[in-house]
Amino acid sequence: MTAVAGARPQLLTDPDYEPTLDEWNGLIDAAGRAYKSELSRRTVFESELFGMNTYIVMSMMEDYLRVPERLRTIARHATPEDLVRTGLPIGSKRSFINLAAMPLHYLTGRELYVDLGRDTLADGLDDQLEVLRFWRRATIAMRTDSVLFNMDATPTNSSHVIDDELRDRILGHLEPNDAATTATVRKFAARLTAYAFLENCDARTAVCDTGPYDLGDGTFLALRELCCDGDGDFPWLDGIRETLPEHRFVLAYRLPNDVAMDNNVWGTAWFTPSDYLDRILQLRVFAVRDGQLRPLDLPEVVALTTHIRTAHRALYARLAETDPQERNLYATQMYSWKLKAWARIAGCYDEIDWAISPEVVESYGRLRDPAVALELIGGVFVPADRDSCFRPIGGRP
Repeated sequence: MTAVAGARPQLLTDPDYEPTLDEWNGLIDAAGRAYKSELSRRTVFESELFGMNTYIVMSMMEDYLRVPERLRTIARHATPEDLVRTGLPIGSKRSFINLAAMPLHYLTGRELYVDLGRDTLADGLDDQLEVLRFWRRATIAMRTDSVLFNMDATPTNSSHVIDDELRDRILGHLEPNDAATTATVRKFAARLTAYAFLENCDARTAVCDTGPYDLGDGTFLALRELCCDGDGDFPWLDGIRETLPEHRFVLAYRLPNDVAMDNNVWGTAWFTPSDYLDRILQLRVFAVRDGQLRPLDLPEVVALTTHIRTAHRALYARLAETDPQERNLYATQMYSWKLKAWARIAGCYDEIDWAISPEVVESYGRLRDPAVALELIGGVFVPADRDSCFRPIGGRP
């Protein structure tokens, strides 16, 4: 059952098929319903260092202003399919969570500008289709389960991006679990997750889950990607990123089917029971570099944990000493720079202006008030008058 009732198979699997406006709006409605369902659980975002509601509003406004033209520049150099097929499907910032967030954040920016009275629902159709077409073509190329949304996959709320050959290669490197291994990997994963969140201004954009990949024997494979900034995308990491010997990781877990794994619409997994790490049958930590997946031995994992802890402390100290407005600009940049990874692969990184739009920078004066930001973000993420976050494009009612 697809998110769009009676959808043509071509809508989900044929990149050259051009959806009708009604079909686009069906996809937008489905995405908006899933988005609202998830966000209604946590509309208030909290952080010790960052005004999260403020920078979320600012960055999504920035996406609305900038993403279409950036995608046009990227598309002049490479197709979405070519970009997806360059390198591994896991272990980079051109990840499923990055791709899934692309239309969600852009359409949220549209809703914000409509609510602010700057635009109307009839404005910007060409730009909106530019974003949707790129997202759809790239998603068809990235996924191996012939759907566009996690809620339509089998099993429901799952995502699959690796093929059988890569799955078997990963399985061949898994090692039996024991108490010492669990403790080592748990400590590493906790340190790396905390550091990845701090790099990304307490957002989850560097943590991406795919799976469950059913193995047909009562077990499944779960993959968690944690990708830090190894390319120099975030200037607030200068002098710190260089202390890490590796920046991109994949954690692979083989789990029994009595553990449930649910992936939400943008690619964050929740496991039931929550102590699933104690139930892991086999596991391995991989580092990804130059398109190669390298299994790490436990001594390497221990050493990396130390490096990450040191980097985390240094970054926290730097951010704590940074002016709050500058920190907010860092966070706005981070959340609106999702296309940097795609531009690097396309070879047009230097052709794109990555500066934040002046009107978005100026909006900080008003949006830094938590009440103002919260009112705006609440009205878009959990609108009281409709089931979807997003209203139709093309001026449709």
